[in-house]
Amino acid sequence: MKVRFAGIFLIFIAAIMLPSVLAAGITITSNQTDYYYVFGQIATIALPVSNTYPDSINGTLRYTTITQLQNTGNILDITKNSVYPKTFPVGNSTLYLNAGTSNVSQSIKIQVAFQYMQSTPILVTLKDLNIHFGPNLSLYQDQQSSPATSTSGAGLPGGLGNNSVQFSNNTVQAQQQVGMDLATSYSPSSPSSSQNNQLFQDTSSLKAQIDQATAQKGKFQNNFNKNLDADPLVRQVNATLAVDGFYRQSEDTNPTDDYNGTFTLIYRNITDEQVNLQGFMSGGVVPFVGEQSFTAVNVTLPLNTNATYLSFSHELAERDFQRNQTFMNLTLTSATVNVTYLSGRGNPAYLNARVDNGTVTLVSLDMADSTINYLLFGMLSVVLILLALGAWRIYRHQKTQKKGLTQATNPLRPAPELYDYRKDALNLLGDAEKSFTSQNYKNAYSLVSRAIRIFLSYEQGVRRELTNTELEHILAAADHATSYADIMAFMEQCTDVEFAKGLPDAGEFSAMIRHIRAFVSANHKDSGKVP
Repeated sequence: MKVRFAGIFLIFIAAIMLPSVLAAGITITSNQTDYYYVFGQIATIALPVSNTYPDSINGTLRYTTITQLQNTGNILDITKNSVYPKTFPVGNSTLYLNAGTSNVSQSIKIQVAFQYMQSTPILVTLKDLNIHFGPNLSLYQDQQSSPATSTSGAGLPGGLGNNSVQFSNNTVQAQQQVGMDLATSYSPSSPSSSQNNQLFQDTSSLKAQIDQATAQKGKFQNNFNKNLDADPLVRQVNATLAVDGFYRQSEDTNPTDDYNGTFTLIYRNITDEQVNLQGFMSGGVVPFVGEQSFTAVNVTLPLNTNATYLSFSHELAERDFQRNQTFMNLTLTSATVNVTYLSGRGNPAYLNARVDNGTVTLVSLDMADSTINYLLFGMLSVVLILLALGAWRIYRHQKTQKKGLTQATNPLRPAPELYDYRKDALNLLGDAEKSFTSQNYKNAYSLVSRAIRIFLSYEQGVRRELTNTELEHILAAADHATSYADIMAFMEQCTDVEFAKGLPDAGEFSAMIRHIRAFVSANHKDSGKVP
C-alpha cells in the first residue's frame, strides 16, 4: 500500500514539474511597438525578459537600428548592427536599449535578436519596434500601438554576425518614380512644367552631392586605413595575435576624416577561430582597443607567468570550468583582462586582472552563486521555523518567571549621523568628469555606474549599494523598470566600457552626466538622507 501511494505521489510531482520543463525558454516582450520622443530627448526603452530555464542563459544579442535619410526622392538607409555577448539570469530581468537622440523629425526602426545554444541553436526575435522624434509629444497623444512578444525558432548556423554599419542608396528607384510622375503629368503647356523641371534639377543636384560624398568617403577610408595600420598600438596587437596564429581577415572602418573614426577588425586562425578587435582613432592616435574572443588566446606575457593567475586558472579547471570568452582592454602600457568561464551547469566564473607597465597589479576571481537547491532550502526553512518557535516559548517562560524587574536607565546617546546618499552620488558624478578629462575612461564610467547604483539602492529603501543584477530585480519587482529605463541603460553602457565591451564618446558622456545629475537632483525622498 505504501509503495502504491509513493508511486502516485511521484506521478503527481512529475505532472506538476513536466509542463514547466517543456515550456522553458527565453521570452522578450515590449509594452508597445511605437515609442515617441521630443527633440533632444534620449530614446531609451526597457524590454522585460523572462528566462524559465533552471540556469542563466549565455548567448549573443544583436541590436539593429535602421535610419532613413530622404531628400527629393532619394533615400539613404543606414543600418547599424551591434553584436555582443549577453547573459540572462534565471527569472525576470530587463534589457535596456539606447537609440540616441535627434533634433529633426525622423523615425528609427529597432530590431532585436538573441541566439543561444541548447542541444541546437535557438534564435529569439522580437517584432520590429519604431522610435519617433518630433517637436511636441501632444502630436502623438492619440497614437496607440499593441504590445509585442518574441518568437523562438531554429538558430542561424553562422551566428548573428559582427558589428557593422551598412549604407544602401535607393537613388535609382527614386528617379524611376520621378520619371513615372513626369510621364503622367508633364506637358510643355502644363502650368506645372517649371515645377517638374526644378524637380529634375533637385534630383540631379542631390545625386551629384551623394557621388561627391561617396568619393570623399573613399578617400578618407584609404587614408584612415593607412594611419590605422601604422598606429603603434594596432601594430603591437597584430604582432601578439600573430604569435597565437591569428591573422587579419577583414576590417570595417567608419572614418569621419583621415585621422578620426571607429574600426572593427576580424582575425582568424587556420581552425577558423575568431578574435574581434574594436576601437577608435582620435587625432591620428588609437588610445586603446577592445579585444574579444571565444577562444583561449594569450592574456599578455606577465599574466601567463603570474602565480596567482595560474593558481586561479588551475582551480577553475579542477572544478570542471571551461574557458568561454575573453575581453581585454589594451593600451600601449596596460591591459585590463576579463575571462569568463562556464561550468557544466552553465554557472559563470569571472577571472579579472590588470597589468600596468609589464607588472601585474590586480588578480581576482568572482564565482557566481550556484543553482539554488530548493529541497535543501525548504528543509532549512522548516528547521529555522521550529528553532524560532522553541526560542520564543523559552523566552515567554523566562519572562513570566521574572518579577520585580527594574529597567536600567540607558545613557543618552548622540543622534546617528545621517548619510546623504544624494550628495554622495552627485560627488561621484563630479569625480567621473575629472577622470574622463584626464582620459581615465574606465574609472570615469565606473564612478558613474557607482553613482547610479548608490542613489537607486537607497531610493528603494536598501541601505547598501546593490549590484547591477540586484538593482534590476528590485526595480522590476516594484514596476519601476520602465520609469528608470534611461538611467539603467546608462549603467549598462558604463559597464560595457568598464569591461572593454564599449567605447567612450565625449559627447555622449557629457550628455549622460547632465541627464543623471538632473535625475538625481529632481528625484529623491525628502532630503535624500538616511541614518
